[in-house]
Amino acid sequence: MIYQGKARYPVTEIILHCADTRPDWMAGRPLAEKVAEIQRWHVQERGWRDIGYHWVIDRDGAVAPGRRETEIGAHVEGHNRGTIGICLLGGYGAKADDPFERNFTPAQAVAARRLIGAIKGRAAIQKVSGHNNYAMKACPGFRGAEFLSAD
Repeated sequence: MIYQGKARYPVTEIILHCADTRPDWMAGRPLAEKVAEIQRWHVQERGWRDIGYHWVIDRDGAVAPGRRETEIGAHVEGHNRGTIGICLLGGYGAKADDPFERNFTPAQAVAARRLIGAIKGRAAIQKVSGHNNYAMKACPGFRGAEFLSAD
């Protein structure tokens, strides 16, 4: 089981996000640089103490850590305790009901499903949602439950 913060909130949900970046954003740059740029957005522009997401998935399916899973994230206002935030690079101009394939790559689909499966093996995940389930946003640019049911 994964617990977050000093209060040890049990992790029971995964929330999917998009970076709202164009498909060619930072193309050819290492994933670590892309994560550092998102971290800069969150720390310098929003005043947060760290990157808000726990995981970031690049267009080629590479996966990089953000915040430690044992730390409460900063990815959905009012829904950060007991959740893991996964961010997919891309999604610029996406609509909430777009099919996954319109804004993301097959490699990202494979990586996201593997990462979700791995997290489910470490935590009592009861639900996988999209940011758009909690806010009037298009993010992640698809419906999380529909994406997972398309296996």
